[in-house]
Amino acid sequence: MTVIDRPPPPPPGRHSPEAWLARQPLIPLAVGLALAYTVAAMLSLQLSRQPGSVASIWYANALAVAALAHRHCRDWPALLGAVTLAIIGANALWGDPLLPAMTFIPANLAEVSLAAAALRHAGLQRSGVVSAATLGKALLLAAVAAPLAGATVATLSVGPLIGQGLTGLWLPWLEGAAIGALSTLPLALLLAGEGPAPLRQLAGQVLAWALLCAAIGAALLAAGFLPYPMVYATLPLLTAAVMLPLAGTYVLTLAVSITLAAALGSGLLPTPPLSAAWQQVFIYIAIAAALLPGQLLAATLRELRRSQRHLAQRTDALKRANEGLEQFVHFSAHDLREPLNTIAGFGSLLRDEAPALDATARQHLDLMLRGTERMRTLLDDMLAYARLQQHEAPTMARVDLDQALQAARDGLAQQIANSGARITTAPLGHVTGHSAMLQVMLQNLLSNALKFVEAGKAPEVEFSAFDDGPDRVLQVRDHGIGISAEGAARLFKPFQRLHTRRRYEGSGLGLALVRRIVDVHGGSISVAPAEGGGSCFTVRLPRGPGLEATA
Repeated sequence: MTVIDRPPPPPPGRHSPEAWLARQPLIPLAVGLALAYTVAAMLSLQLSRQPGSVASIWYANALAVAALAHRHCRDWPALLGAVTLAIIGANALWGDPLLPAMTFIPANLAEVSLAAAALRHAGLQRSGVVSAATLGKALLLAAVAAPLAGATVATLSVGPLIGQGLTGLWLPWLEGAAIGALSTLPLALLLAGEGPAPLRQLAGQVLAWALLCAAIGAALLAAGFLPYPMVYATLPLLTAAVMLPLAGTYVLTLAVSITLAAALGSGLLPTPPLSAAWQQVFIYIAIAAALLPGQLLAATLRELRRSQRHLAQRTDALKRANEGLEQFVHFSAHDLREPLNTIAGFGSLLRDEAPALDATARQHLDLMLRGTERMRTLLDDMLAYARLQQHEAPTMARVDLDQALQAARDGLAQQIANSGARITTAPLGHVTGHSAMLQVMLQNLLSNALKFVEAGKAPEVEFSAFDDGPDRVLQVRDHGIGISAEGAARLFKPFQRLHTRRRYEGSGLGLALVRRIVDVHGGSISVAPAEGGGSCFTVRLPRGPGLEATA
């Protein structure tokens, strides 16, 4: 019975579907890996053994790394056995003696196993390598760290047998393994995670075939006739990164890598004069510089597109939630107001038409009526705040702030008269905005200034305004109890009260509503202690087009 490894369950609240390769039966997977590895190894041998070739790029190991990384360690012996048979088979098909071919097996298996273990330990095999960060980490582990180990094992085990050391075996192994992993591993990991679906989707795109031909043609043309050929080879890959799915860029990268290796092996791309064997490392650095940017750009763009889709989904969900919240608040306010009106009506009748009530009963009745009125105010403020949250783009027009302030004063006429408040105002000018909203803003600022004063003291409120660049700046200064720096930081948040209701009435939504109105108008609001005591609220509102600055 075949046992299929399953990755660990995703953290709560996150969906991490099982990779495509992890769901495949082991025996067919091992056979498929052996065949794919043999083909890739034969291709690598063909490219690296051309007369005068310096390109010994090894594409096969990346396929094994992707397969092992997506399977449980108990499946590794079968998969590594398939790799072993593929190495022997590829060399036998090429005509190499059996014993020399077998000497390279330990180094290849060590490299493949180390790379796969490193990817599994970092959890990169579950990511699908779809972001620039995960792609960079995967290549650092599988195209740098693992080839370093493989080259070292090969030099220690095979080097003495063939008489090769640092520059004869270690450096070429490292160079070829690194470029091979860079060229093949991103595509192999993507297909291991998502299956052949990305390739099927790509095969039906005319643009993908056109860019593939352009990439191969540009690489050949640049290699044969143009200076700095690696620069020209990069351009189709960058174009593919922008215009094709992620798999398209990875396929084109592999195609360009094979094309450059063939050009080097055939002599179409002349190698620069080398005074020492180690200097050929610069050829591989140039190839890496041509292949890597397109893959990183493609991964970055895919991550960005996924983030945009996720953000759009969250935005739609939040919009629906806000609409539901507004409906809930609306219906709640409507349904709760009716019993409150009943309580207030019959409470007033009891107070006015029942002279036999004693002082204690009247006191309790007054408390009940004040609580009812406070609940009405809270419901009205909640409904206004919810409506303002929903309607973020009101129709704007020219607003006379002096008229808006007068309307606010009319709405608070009883409170002004009862408190004996003294209100002074300078001309406030005009802005472009929503008249009703700005009236509510001024009324709440004035109500706040009238409310927060010491007991027995008449409120004093001063309104002034001036222009500052494109903004009209309003200032509301009071001589009340003032506010601390700590209190100012949370003053404009919903239901944030700095004093108990027993001392100062209110819903805790007035200044939050002011802040929201200012935000809708594209302005800002702040509060600071006023000179001589009290507080000074400063509101900045854009004047808008067609309004000249005033004194």
